[in-house]
Amino acid sequence: MHVNHKCIKIRTVYCLITVTLIFALLYLYNTSYLKKTEVEIPRVTTIRPPNETTETFKNVAPKTTTKYILLWTDPSLHPFVYFGEGNSIFTKGKCGYTNCYVTSNKELLRDLTEYDIVAFNGPQLDIGDLPRVRSFHQKYVYANIEAADNYPICTDDWNHFFNWTWTYKLNSDAIWGYIVVTNSSNHIVGPSLEVDWMSLDDMAPIDMDLKQKLATKSKAAAWFVSNCNTISEREEYVNVLQTYLGDFNLKIDVYGACGTFQCPKEIMNKCLDEVEKKYYFFLAFENAISEDYVTEKVLLALNHYAVPIVYGGADYSRFLPPGSYLNAKQLGPYNLAKEMFDIIENREIYYRFFRWRKYYSFGRRFENPDSNEYCKFCAMANDENLMKETKIYHNFSSWWNAKICNFGNNSTSMRK
Repeated sequence: MHVNHKCIKIRTVYCLITVTLIFALLYLYNTSYLKKTEVEIPRVTTIRPPNETTETFKNVAPKTTTKYILLWTDPSLHPFVYFGEGNSIFTKGKCGYTNCYVTSNKELLRDLTEYDIVAFNGPQLDIGDLPRVRSFHQKYVYANIEAADNYPICTDDWNHFFNWTWTYKLNSDAIWGYIVVTNSSNHIVGPSLEVDWMSLDDMAPIDMDLKQKLATKSKAAAWFVSNCNTISEREEYVNVLQTYLGDFNLKIDVYGACGTFQCPKEIMNKCLDEVEKKYYFFLAFENAISEDYVTEKVLLALNHYAVPIVYGGADYSRFLPPGSYLNAKQLGPYNLAKEMFDIIENREIYYRFFRWRKYYSFGRRFENPDSNEYCKFCAMANDENLMKETKIYHNFSSWWNAKICNFGNNSTSMRK
């Protein structure tokens, strides 16, 4: 019995030692694997994305169906302020994809390289404040709803940096615009680089109900403006236009900080009712002369039965149907004044400016899930082919504002 007890004790000790060794080996193996996995996460220690032939960078398979969008710049400023935190903007917008998570918390994930998209707000670009690391699978996005004239980029610091653009320009990867145009079948037709508008002559004349609505018009034009010193010099144009209109006993009523008529935000609807009832024309003058820069000002006119007089750097045929507006920049102040007078004097000519209403409607992009810029952005993040595609704006400064910086051309320099 004494011998057997001794054997049992020896076996027990051996078993304990064996089990201890097995656990130790498993621990060492798992630790080594974790370290190896962490090392294999591709990262870039320079702000420049790699060339397409660089072998150091690999696509990282997504670890989750959630697509993480990091707002690198201040999330409280426009337009990032609309995002909020999380995915509520996508669910509220009834987007096709709602699995995108937006955050400005740079420490939400384990590493900066794990965010699918990193977005930079153009007016806040700072070459001294950039991510320390970057992975080839990420998309760096330049976002801006402000005119290039007001926020030019005339250095090469940002060339070879951005993968996508998200701006008002119609050749952006994602369009962050102000208006959307739908046809009578409720299909989106514009704005676009090329729109197949119906000819004005093919449009039917307006009906009697609309004529009666327009019969209350009695004043020439209204202008809502609060910025009185702009790079487009629109205020100087209007001063000259006022002089010429005076020759025809007409004038522009200027609302806001730059005029004598007041219209604070709390009574904006009342002011727009005045536009609808009394004014023939509405000045949709932009604060900058930039390509494709057309803001919601044209909507105030179109949706309140006034003819927009546009002034900007856009090709307005991309935004508005023929015969629906007057172009102040093309006409010049004197010809515009005379045109306004002639139109007011001939109601039948004025009626032609409203023929489009039977065939098109205008709204804000965010009001339609098919044109909602936030929905589009989340859909792009879920497009595997798009995310894998290699696209870099090698000559970003030329793409953004060639005319301001006196570059040789206005082409987009990209390589796929």
